[in-house]
Amino acid sequence: MNTQASAASSAQTVMQVVPILLIVVLFYALVILPQKKRQKKMAEFLSALKVGDRVVTGGGLVGTISSIGDRDVALEIAPGVVVTVMKQAVLTLA
Repeated sequence: MNTQASAASSAQTVMQVVPILLIVVLFYALVILPQKKRQKKMAEFLSALKVGDRVVTGGGLVGTISSIGDRDVALEIAPGVVVTVMKQAVLTLA
């Protein structure tokens, strides 16, 4: 009788753990994987920037890249007006 009780108890424990594992797997597949893809795509985009590219920043500035540093980019937003922004602020090509 004790064997049947412990078998039923372990089956019940497994059935309680399965939904939690399923939720974790779904969360990983639906949230984490797409975010990793976006981060990789953005890193490739930022590393491919070059002087002369016309870009748009997160703050809405539109300008032409006049120089690129390790962490920042100098944008010419009007003739003779150059601003420095962080690379991460650059969102797209204009």
